[in-house]
Amino acid sequence: MVWGWHQKKLWNKNFSLLVIGQLVSIFGNQVLTFALPLYILQTQESPALFGTVLGLSFLPLIIASPIGGIMADRLKKQRIMFWLDVTITIMIVLFMIVSGMFSVAIVPIVIIKLLMLNIIQGMYMPCVQGGTPLLVPADKLVRANSATSAVNTLSNVAAPAVAAFLLGMFGLFSILLVSAICFAITAVMDLLIRFPYEKQQSGGNIIQIVKNDTAQAYHFVKKHPILMKIAAIMCVSAMIAGGVLMVGIPVFALQDLGLSLEHVGIGRGISWTGALVGTAITSTLGERLTIKSVPLTSVLLALALIPVGIALIFDMHHLVAFGIMVASDFAFSIIMLPWMIPMWAYVQKITPPDLVGKVMSLFSAIPFFAFGIGYLVFGLLFERFYNVSWLIVFVSSAIILVVALLVGKYFKRV
Repeated sequence: MVWGWHQKKLWNKNFSLLVIGQLVSIFGNQVLTFALPLYILQTQESPALFGTVLGLSFLPLIIASPIGGIMADRLKKQRIMFWLDVTITIMIVLFMIVSGMFSVAIVPIVIIKLLMLNIIQGMYMPCVQGGTPLLVPADKLVRANSATSAVNTLSNVAAPAVAAFLLGMFGLFSILLVSAICFAITAVMDLLIRFPYEKQQSGGNIIQIVKNDTAQAYHFVKKHPILMKIAAIMCVSAMIAGGVLMVGIPVFALQDLGLSLEHVGIGRGISWTGALVGTAITSTLGERLTIKSVPLTSVLLALALIPVGIALIFDMHHLVAFGIMVASDFAFSIIMLPWMIPMWAYVQKITPPDLVGKVMSLFSAIPFFAFGIGYLVFGLLFERFYNVSWLIVFVSSAIILVVALLVGKYFKRV
C-alpha cells in the first residue's frame, strides 16, 4: 500500500467525495445526537438523567472504534462505509416505527437508539481517519485534517439549530426523517469513492484477529511514550469540556435561565461557528502547527471555560448570562482545532500505513470514553451541587491547566 496513493494535490476526486459525504453524514448524525438527549432533558427535567443518556450513548464507541479500525485496515473501506450507512438508515426507519408504537417507554427507546447509532458511527469513523492518509499527499495531512474538520464544523453549526427548530415545531418524527435521508444520501456517495487496498494476511478466527490487531496497535503506542502523553491530555480535556459545555450549558439555559429549546439550539450553532475560525487558523498556519504548540493551546482551552463560571456567579439578565456562556463555548471551539489537529497529524505521520487504522481507532476511542464519563459525572454533579455550579466549572478549568503544564514539557522535546 502506497502512502498518499501517489497523489500530488489535496482536492482529488476521492478525497473530495469523502469530504462531501462527511458533510451530509455528520449533519444527519448531529441532528439526532443533539435532539434526542435534549428531548429527554425537556420532558424529564433531570440533569442527571440528561447526563446519563449522553454518557451511555458515547460509551459503545470505546468498543466499536477499535473494531472499526481493524475492519478499516483489513477490509475495503468503501464497502464498510456503504453498509454502515445503509444499516443506520434502516435503524432510523425502524426507530420511527417503534417510537410511535411505544411512546410511554420513550426514554429507554432513545437510549437504545443512541447506543446503536454510536456503535455504527464508532466503526465508521476509523475508515475516514485511516483512509485520509491514503487519499492525500503525506505533506498535506494537516490541511487534509483541517478540511475534514471544517466540513464537520459546518454540519455541527447547522445541525443544533435545525434540530431544536424541528423538535420544537414538529416533534421527534421530523428529526428522524431528516437523519434517515442524510444517511441514505451518504450511502450512495460511498459507492463512488475508491481507496487503495491491499489484502492483509489473517490467521485464526475473528476473536484472535481482533486480539492480535488490537495488541499490535497497543504495543506500537506503548513504544512511543509521547503517544501516551497525547492520550492523557486528550482524555482529561475531553471529559471536562464535554461535561461543562455539552451538559452544563443546556441545563443552565433550560432550568436556571428559563430559556427555550430554540435558544439552546441557536446557541450551540453559534458556538460551533467558532470552529470555522479555528479551521481558518489551522489552514493558515498549516505545518507550522506542530505537537510543540499543544501546551499553549491547552492553556487557552482551560481559560476558555472560565466565563461560564463567571456567568453563574453574578446576578445578571438571563440573556446576558446565556450570551457569556455561548461566547465561552465559541472561544473553546476556536481553540479546539489548532489544539487537536497537530496531535492527530503527529499520530498519523509516525504510524506505518498498515497500522494507521488500528492506531487511529484507539485514539478515536479516547474522546468517546472521556465524553461518556464526563457526561455521566457532570450530570450528577450539576444536579447534586446545583447551587455551586460555578465552583465545579472553575475547578474543572484548573484541572485542564495542571495537566497541560505536566505533559507540556514532553511535547516541547519532540
